[in-house]
Amino acid sequence: MTRTIARRLAIGAAGLGLVAFTGVVGWWWLVFGEVIATAGLSVPDALICMVGTSDLCSLAQSLCKSSHFLGIRHYSVEAFWLASLVLAAGAAVSVAPSRQMSR
Repeated sequence: MTRTIARRLAIGAAGLGLVAFTGVVGWWWLVFGEVIATAGLSVPDALICMVGTSDLCSLAQSLCKSSHFLGIRHYSVEAFWLASLVLAAGAAVSVAPSRQMSR
């Protein structure tokens, strides 16, 4: 595989990770935005639910009434970590200096 193809794949992975990460943040907001607005959950407390689970996060998700157009009531922390991993890996490889092979 040539360096150009490898670089394009890395940039593509970073782009895919960015799109996935943006989608995950939107998914989180659909579930927790309503609870923040109506139930008094603070934004810092809800942000913790983006990266991990707790009893507070489970309670907040159970309060989501899916009054938005997509009807989503649950959020997956695993999706956040997967999107973050793809974004970080793609970004790291795309900005890494390319090694030139000596002959």
